[in-house]
Amino acid sequence: MILATDLTGFPAKRFPNLVVALGVFDGMHRGHRVILKKVRAEAKKIGGKTAVLTFHEHPQNVLTPEKKTELLTSFWHKLSLLENEGVDLCISLRFSEAFSRLSPEEFVTRILLRKLKVKTVVLGHDSRFGYQREGDARLMAELARKFGFRLITVRALNVAGGTVSSTRIRKLIAEGNIPLAKRLLGRECSVVASVVKGRGRGRKLGFPTANLNPHSEVLPPDGVYVIRVRSVEFQLSGAGCGFKRFLVKKPDFSWPAIMNLGTSPTFQRSAKVRVPEAHILKFQGNLYGKTLEVDFLTRLRSEMKFPTPEALQAQIVQDIREAERFF
Repeated sequence: MILATDLTGFPAKRFPNLVVALGVFDGMHRGHRVILKKVRAEAKKIGGKTAVLTFHEHPQNVLTPEKKTELLTSFWHKLSLLENEGVDLCISLRFSEAFSRLSPEEFVTRILLRKLKVKTVVLGHDSRFGYQREGDARLMAELARKFGFRLITVRALNVAGGTVSSTRIRKLIAEGNIPLAKRLLGRECSVVASVVKGRGRGRKLGFPTANLNPHSEVLPPDGVYVIRVRSVEFQLSGAGCGFKRFLVKKPDFSWPAIMNLGTSPTFQRSAKVRVPEAHILKFQGNLYGKTLEVDFLTRLRSEMKFPTPEALQAQIVQDIREAERFF
């Protein structure tokens, strides 16, 4: 997949008959994949290329930072999920107040038509674009007729009594409803995280852990989880500063693990700091500095404060046995 972060000198001839989907695509859930399926089908029909136009930042976090929208997927995680869907080109622009002041028609004429020379736009049913979110599917249809490009509008996808949306999935994960979140995502509920140095308490207890710094912000409630981890590596190559090839390298194996997500009350860690700590079953090696993708599979129990480190040790042994039975 090609990643374009700057449309200056965009090589439109390299992407003829471009079919582009618009959106934030946070979480890359089942509804997003329905949109991308339409993109692929249309590109195949007209002999074109597939593209997604998105933003590095969530637009609402730029315009109303006091009402922060926590993200399901980090930038790199989202790129890897888009690549998995066979997208030829991801256009990820920096969203700014100046950009937000483009009217819907200016956005279409300046970006979609002059820069990208799109043939077809694929839009979700509730997508908005342009100044103060004035653009919607109805207005895009008017602009398509006016300027001669094709518009495909994708209906809402309903699962378990409601529309599949990033907002709904954020709420489900925050509430700990991992099974339903997984149904709406159409994949494992996962985060990408860096392995950072901790205090070494797990190793002293006999269960070394990888302390994780998640790249995204939506996490399930505190507790002990059965998880699966795998190392990932994101790479960009190419000479152009705003036009590079994106590649994600994944191993062909993964590790079963358990995770404690919380504040480690047994050791009186500050209640304000939530740290995910993963103990990888039967693993020996050094993961410091690595990037891991973590799948939340099931919740074993709530986080607890134990009277002694020895009592915690005994509980960890039970947790590991439960995880081994799960796998």
